[in-house]
Amino acid sequence: MPHSLLFFDDDQAAHLDPLTLTRPAYDLRLGLTTIREKWERALDLAHGSGPLRPHLRGVFSAATKKQRSAAAIWINARYLPTPELVATIRRRSEGHLRDGDDLVAAWSTPEQTAAWFEAGRPRPVGAGRAVAPKELQRLVYPWDIVGLNPAALEADAAACTWKPGTGPRWSPSAVVDRPERLRMHPTAVVEPGAIVVCDEGPVLLDAGSRVMAGAILRGPVAVGQGATVRMGARVYGGTTIGPHCKVGGEVASTVFHSYSNKAHEGYVGNSVFGQWVNLGADTTASNLKMTYGTVKLLDWTTGLEVDSGELFLGTIMGDHCKTGINTMLNTGTVCGVSSIVIGAGFPARGIPSFKWSQAGSLVDYRLEKAIVDMERMMARRGVVLDRHYRRMMEAIFAMGRG
Repeated sequence: MPHSLLFFDDDQAAHLDPLTLTRPAYDLRLGLTTIREKWERALDLAHGSGPLRPHLRGVFSAATKKQRSAAAIWINARYLPTPELVATIRRRSEGHLRDGDDLVAAWSTPEQTAAWFEAGRPRPVGAGRAVAPKELQRLVYPWDIVGLNPAALEADAAACTWKPGTGPRWSPSAVVDRPERLRMHPTAVVEPGAIVVCDEGPVLLDAGSRVMAGAILRGPVAVGQGATVRMGARVYGGTTIGPHCKVGGEVASTVFHSYSNKAHEGYVGNSVFGQWVNLGADTTASNLKMTYGTVKLLDWTTGLEVDSGELFLGTIMGDHCKTGINTMLNTGTVCGVSSIVIGAGFPARGIPSFKWSQAGSLVDYRLEKAIVDMERMMARRGVVLDRHYRRMMEAIFAMGRG
């Protein structure tokens, strides 16, 4: 295999906003791990990187000088490493792969790597090899994360090296159904009275995670490093609770990226929440229309509604969003970075970045005030908001609608 693993965002990646306003697409999370981590594991190539948009530089690690001048394989970050695609890539060492008009992967010589890095993405010539659609799993819109998450959970469980069973920190009064499908890191904790049901899919408990007393998990579910499932929580299949998240109440088919909280009662389903999100007590997100029709959501790039084709679909929230207590979110709500939702009644189904939504009205969230609030939240988890992160937020604020 080539020395460097490099990722790129193509033109279609913009449709993954608002989740990708604050990250390259390779940092999106499905299953237990991010897309970057999945490809690193699949190809046995560490420290994947790639060209970064200017406002993300410093927040994410830049490619090293060696990576920028070595033979490399380039991966479109919207694509997941299915066994078929990985096998195809392992059999090749040159050329490129296409999915219709979309570039999936490309190989570069050291000279090409440098030129393509300067261009911001691969620029191969020729037709390339077409990849059969059945070999591919890709993200087109943020809600595709919901649909692909169960398969990603299964794949991460299959690749997991933790032993099956109940682990050394499993309470004797906790209950697990089909323990051979439980993957539990030795430092994970399961408290008395917790119930873990694995008959419909695996459950993965990463290092330092905690399932509190009386919580119920029905797989496939992943609980990330340092994350907490609160007492009495009901967590249904297709759910990822990312690193350092705190989740309670009722959750189904939902992905929390990392450092986000839904610590209290309330229901969310078929939703995706970015980093540093906080949902106030009794926040509930509808995921089914009363008409039982398919759900339409805002395409953040075009500003137009897109029919997802899905019957069940809830909320997409960018980083640093917050809701007040008793907030109701309508089916198919999309919230930009650092938006705040408070007040009675349903807010708008599309809330721009750096806006307060209150009683149906939108009010500007001043940048300096927003950054102070971010600093306070991040400091509670021992994370420093540095100059690179501030610059990223300033750039997103300057985008306007964001």
